[in-house]
This record gives sequence, structure tokens and C-alpha cells, in this order.
Amino acid sequence: MSTQQILLDRSESKCELCSTTENLSVYEVPPSSDGGADQAVLICNTCKDQIENPDNVDDNHWRCLNDSMWSQAPAVQVIAWRMLTRLSSMVWPQDLLDILYLEDDLLNWAK
Repeated sequence: MSTQQILLDRSESKCELCSTTENLSVYEVPPSSDGGADQAVLICNTCKDQIENPDNVDDNHWRCLNDSMWSQAPAVQVIAWRMLTRLSSMVWPQDLLDILYLEDDLLNWAK
């Protein structure tokens, strides 16, 4: 089974961050990825653009992390931590970061 198919199944064909069903693609979570589903997420073009281009970030879009940060997929947790950290100058992302727990290996990956 392809990585894309695994991610489609895992996410129920929705963006694993904001839950939209349109314009989905596989995003390999840097800094390194072996191309496997454990190191990738299925995300929409909006999330991908905002992850890759910090100047395009719409903080209201990322309120979806309130739900997606609880994903069992490590790559989703890493992206959630990174985006919440990027937005942590605001109160609500900092509040979410305060309750988000990552194992040491995931936290190192996220950093």
C-alpha cells in the first residue's frame, strides 16, 4: 500500500490538521523523512502554504489544532507543536502548548 493510501485511510480522506477534504497531498515532515507514513501527514494546500511560508500564517486557521494536536499520529503531533510554537505569542496557542505533551523523541523531532 502506498504512503498516500495509508494516509488517506488514517485521516479518513481529510486534512490531518484542519479536516478539510479538498486539495490534499502528502507532506513529509522535515528535517528528514524516509517517505513512510509515520513521518508524513496528509494536509490541504492552505495548511501546507502556511507551514512553508510563515508570512502567510492566518492564526485563526490554526485554531483547528485544538482538536488535531490529540492525533495518535506522531507526525501530526510534531506539526501541531511547531505551529503552536510559531503562534505562541498569542494566548490561545500558548494555552494549548501548556497541555500538549510529547515524548522526548517526538519533542526532539519537533524542535
